[in-house]
Amino acid sequence: MNWGAIGKGLRLAYLLRVPLFFLLLLAAFGPFSLWSNLLANLLDQAGDGWYLFLVSFTAFLLAFTAVTTLNLILYYGNLRFEGKLALELSQKRPLLTFLSGCVAAAVLDTCVYLRSIPESGWNSVPLALGAITAFVCVFAAKVVQLALTDPKSTPHPPPFLVFPAYLIRPLERLLDDIYCWSSGWSRVAKNRLGALGQWPLEILRPAGQGYLINLKPAPGEKLKLQSGQVFALSLFVIAFLFYLGIAYAKGNITAVPAKVPALAFVLLFFIVACWSLATLTFFFDRYRFPLLWTLAILSAITLFVPQSDHFFRVERFEPRLREPLTAPAYLKARLKKEGGKKRLILIATPGGGIQAAAWTAQVVSGLEGKYSGFRESVAAVSSVSGGSLGSIIYAASFAKKIKPCEVARNALQPAIDEVAWGWTVPDFWRTMAPWFRKNRTIDRGWALEKKWAAINNLDDTGDKRGTMLSDWSEAARAGNMPALLINSMLVESGQPVVFSNTRFPSTPRNFRIKNFYDLYPAQRGSYDIRVNTAARLSASFSYVAPAARPDLDAPFAPGYHFVDGGYYDNFGISSLLAWLGEALEDEQVLNDLRIQDQGSGGQSAKPIDILILQIRHFNASGPAPGPKIVGWGFQILAPGVALYNMRDFAQNAVAHNQLQFFARYYATQNIDIWDAHVDYNGSDKCKDAPLSWKLDATQQQCIGDTWSSLLQSKPAALDCIDDYLAGKDPKIHCENPANEGGQ
Repeated sequence: MNWGAIGKGLRLAYLLRVPLFFLLLLAAFGPFSLWSNLLANLLDQAGDGWYLFLVSFTAFLLAFTAVTTLNLILYYGNLRFEGKLALELSQKRPLLTFLSGCVAAAVLDTCVYLRSIPESGWNSVPLALGAITAFVCVFAAKVVQLALTDPKSTPHPPPFLVFPAYLIRPLERLLDDIYCWSSGWSRVAKNRLGALGQWPLEILRPAGQGYLINLKPAPGEKLKLQSGQVFALSLFVIAFLFYLGIAYAKGNITAVPAKVPALAFVLLFFIVACWSLATLTFFFDRYRFPLLWTLAILSAITLFVPQSDHFFRVERFEPRLREPLTAPAYLKARLKKEGGKKRLILIATPGGGIQAAAWTAQVVSGLEGKYSGFRESVAAVSSVSGGSLGSIIYAASFAKKIKPCEVARNALQPAIDEVAWGWTVPDFWRTMAPWFRKNRTIDRGWALEKKWAAINNLDDTGDKRGTMLSDWSEAARAGNMPALLINSMLVESGQPVVFSNTRFPSTPRNFRIKNFYDLYPAQRGSYDIRVNTAARLSASFSYVAPAARPDLDAPFAPGYHFVDGGYYDNFGISSLLAWLGEALEDEQVLNDLRIQDQGSGGQSAKPIDILILQIRHFNASGPAPGPKIVGWGFQILAPGVALYNMRDFAQNAVAHNQLQFFARYYATQNIDIWDAHVDYNGSDKCKDAPLSWKLDATQQQCIGDTWSSLLQSKPAALDCIDDYLAGKDPKIHCENPANEGGQ
């Protein structure tokens, strides 16, 4: 075994680590995404030929970027490192390098193609056109390189950093004509460009090995970049202009689907990252300064800069806002409203991303269509994470922002493009240069809530401030909307927090849940929050949306960070019971409920019935199957996996116990608490919930198909709702948690 060759190969791989990493990333991204619930829908291009074209274009442009940076190191490494590594760098297999890049891009294209076939059919033309367009960009950069190359200082042929064109004689002759072309106009253009570039090249000259042709030019002679560096700079400018232009356009978030898909923009960001990291390694490797240390130092500069933190929007109001109704006052107003029903329904809907939002919207829409009076009977909705998106969409139909028939459809709309834009534009530059940001609230969470607002017509008020929680407090005061309990949690203390359009109780019996407004007593009543902002704070799970604090004061002022309510209670039961418990302690509410239930001559001995409807996008009744065979590496993932999975089975047990104790307590006061579950039990292809804010066509169909299947199977929960709304005895089909057999 030739250990010397192995050592040389390892040293070479170290120098080429950045382009090799991005080639491997490009090749592995597609197969890994097909396996991952988090990234799988990123590959789905919804049968759109334009999307397929853009993905292929950016994939091949990334491949050619990696190939270019790899070849730059091989062509100019000896000049840069002055032979100290004793590697004698040279490019002996340019065609193989080019084909390797093409294969990496083709692997991703193939995965995207296979993922998109159900919607687009067997149409690979957009993918081929995307690859050809990437070649056109390379050719344009090559033309710029040759037009600016001086044959006197650069021997023929100038470096071919992507494709060895000399293998195709007609192409080589065409490029030679450009290389040798000279005219008065071209000489003037070259001289002017050379003059403009002198001051940055003078700055670079002390460390210009591998960049400049001659570090010590003769008097009157200008500094010049190496021909290959001109090509690299040209290709980088093309890619960076694409990145800046698309980033600016995507910042205007509307209800219309994005023109550039999330995957294409992520690949474009990878292109910029490849250029940036390769530039750092080529510069610092000369001084034996590792890339990781370079990035660590750059990161440390902004790591604890307050301006780089994440903030969410609040609005200040003068005069101060009117206090929302308490739970008892709200129920009194709701029960007295003309057309009110005899019995009230309180809904709890859990977290689970876009699938939870879509299932929540489908269930409430379906129940409204099936049961007359369901809509008027809904008194409160407690929601968590994805369920909070479904709840504000449902509430928007009460506020006449959208039509009731649009609730289920709007909940299916993706927001993955906006999250990808947030990650790769405002959040990236937040870490790089936080001091120069005009609006510190713009991040991926802002993009998510802006998309929701656009889809659901929540951002259309005359002063453009959006639909505020106080607006819906006034709707609740008039009895025109259910009470909303949108659940979140504080990072600093782990305490649950509720955003509500009613006054959330502050008594010791409220499970120590905090009202958002009570966190800032000095400002209470003088500022407000948008309903879509409250929903995204409730849905800030994992890294899709950031932990953010309110933009109340200067960034140096301390503040609480809000995250997903599912960390504390993924079912929304705790806050719902606290709210309902306060209402049931009011004698007037109980009298009104008896009158509604039994009429003015009813007997008080008959129990008052309250129905809690739990909408679940998953089945949390039992533990999931054990994991596949894993090794010691699972120990790295186990804490996060446990934290993620406890929101289902473990928190379900806690929620059930709370509901059982609550029902038993009020059973002694002649109040029956009934429980009904509407569960999402999709088939095998619909079983796994996507972790991104996008449902593909199959998953969207699963929502409707599962609801249709549920109607056909006629579960006890639907019979329970039917009996309850009809004024029948609920004990036939409804569950009573107070009884031993409850759930």
